[in-house]
Amino acid sequence: MKNRSLWSRLGFGRSNFGAGCAFAVLCMPVIAQTSLDRIQKQAEAARSEHKIDEAIALYKKGVVLKPSWDEGWWSLGTLNYELDRFEEARDAFRHLTAIKPGVAVPWAMLGLCEYETRQYDQALGNLRHGIGLGLGQDQSIADVANFHLALLLTRFEEYEASMKLLAMFAQRNLNHPSYIEAMGIAALRKPLLPVEVPPAERLLIMDVGRVMFDAAALRTTEAGAEFKALLEKYPTTPNIHYLYGSFLMFSDADSGLVEMKKELEISPAHVPAMVTIANEYIQRKQYKDGLPYAEKAVELEPQSFPAHAVLGRIFVEGDIDLARGLKELEEARKLAPTSPQVRIALATAYTKAGRKEDAARERQEFSKLRQALDARDSAGGK
Repeated sequence: MKNRSLWSRLGFGRSNFGAGCAFAVLCMPVIAQTSLDRIQKQAEAARSEHKIDEAIALYKKGVVLKPSWDEGWWSLGTLNYELDRFEEARDAFRHLTAIKPGVAVPWAMLGLCEYETRQYDQALGNLRHGIGLGLGQDQSIADVANFHLALLLTRFEEYEASMKLLAMFAQRNLNHPSYIEAMGIAALRKPLLPVEVPPAERLLIMDVGRVMFDAAALRTTEAGAEFKALLEKYPTTPNIHYLYGSFLMFSDADSGLVEMKKELEISPAHVPAMVTIANEYIQRKQYKDGLPYAEKAVELEPQSFPAHAVLGRIFVEGDIDLARGLKELEEARKLAPTSPQVRIALATAYTKAGRKEDAARERQEFSKLRQALDARDSAGGK
């Protein structure tokens, strides 16, 4: 009797072996869920008692038992992140993004972990993706994600995009030194992370960051006075005249142009200054005056879509060379297919060329991109 098999003791003979297997399979999910519930309670208790390593070990058991357990992966990610175990946290959040691909926060946390493990390319992509999905419901995570995205954008030489993100902190009066430093690095167009800044440049960076923070927060009186002090302190430092010129363009374009041209005396290859000058001449309908600046910008930086766009507009709107203008604007579209400004400029050019269908298509694309951009900006602001 005592040698009877497990199946016999459970009431199943040889002929019922298949039925016994079926019974076991049916029971397994219930048993597994019961075990998972027990593990979760134990892990939560360990966590509340600050036994973090014990809690991590229990969550690991839980995700082995149920690989799709999103709460377990989230807890593993956050606990390891808080302990600066970024590789383990990264792997947990990577599992979570596979389980919940439409949820924003795991993507942002994955990007933050990759930033810490110096996987900067991946971090840039995943932070962008997470922020694009919308982090508005958790402002603290949104702030950390946007800040680190701004740092990476600067490192990858997307300075204007970085400053736009950092301006949101200025507009909320979040004048933390880390934000100001990041703004200074981006404004000076240095492809560096804060830890990579030479100590000798830190004072300059903080001085520029404070001025740009005031400008971004629309404290124009303070910013104007600070810019003048900045120029007295750093009269020949690259980018300072460009920044001041950009600031003046909204209130005193003539003085802004003067500052832009002073920047070119200091930095003859400063493409953003050339593009700004060319664009100002477009506004004034002085197309031939803007042409040499736009042409030089394209020559120096053939991958710059603003340079191609401004050159194309000068050719088209100034009735200088319609075919060349179309070519330049189409190159700008190729380089920046999601730029609404390029699309509307192309629509104007196609209309001038009598290409009605192409013009209608570009206007439609412009509307779609503009709406998407407004929606994203609105979500980011919230």
